Amino acid sequence: MKIVHLPTFIYEKTMEEEIENLSIAELKTELFAFLNLEKGIPFTYITLFKKPFQAIKTYTSKDRKYLTNPLKYLLFSVAVYTLFVNYHKGFKDFMTNANKGNKKMFEGLEKMFDAELFEKFLLAQEFYMSSMNIIYLFAVPVVGLVTYLFFRKKYNYAENLAIHCYLFGTANWTSLLLVLITLLFNFSGGFMLFLMIITFMLIVYLMKHIYQIKWITAIGVQILLAFIFMIVTQVYLLAIFFYYLLFT
Repeated sequence: MKIVHLPTFIYEKTMEEEIENLSIAELKTELFAFLNLEKGIPFTYITLFKKPFQAIKTYTSKDRKYLTNPLKYLLFSVAVYTLFVNYHKGFKDFMTNANKGNKKMFEGLEKMFDAELFEKFLLAQEFYMSSMNIIYLFAVPVVGLVTYLFFRKKYNYAENLAIHCYLFGTANWTSLLLVLITLLFNFSGGFMLFLMIITFMLIVYLMKHIYQIKWITAIGVQILLAFIFMIVTQVYLLAIFFYYLLFT
């Protein structure tokens, strides 16, 4: 085998290229790639906060890979948020107080129907909390239809579905951050109400910019959507409750 030697000037040039000084820009790029901030869920979350209208327009009109897949963004946020919120003292206190009222309500019904209704309700509630992703899969098409009917000139129905995945997902990721920040502190009183207010105002902010509407319009539409979402969740919970009541 014949060994070919590179000319000295080519070898020296190659070595010079290989030992170029490391720059801050390169370190920044590597760090962002490691943290998945250039593309991925963190990038999507930050971009939707900083420039919601431009982010959605880029995704819907130019580059489908610009943001994380909307369904992935939503469902992953639900899974992680549900996992951590169950350990939060504020959530535990909220559920305890809510179930005290539920128990009183079921006591009268149990005497009337001679059945252990409250136990069935607790089973349904446990399943409900472990299957929040299903609730969002039911809710997104409904609320997406509402905003499509209101703002059909801005986005088609499929785009509205994607938008609501991003809205719900961003609200869930924000709630998760607040849960993690307060998880180690004895912060319980009114925590869930605090989360509801924060997520409500966050979605209003995103809707205002994404749909290019007035603040008062965004607030009114979000009140309607929150009411519709509440109906969807209650219907789902009742369906689970009646299943446990009739078949277990």
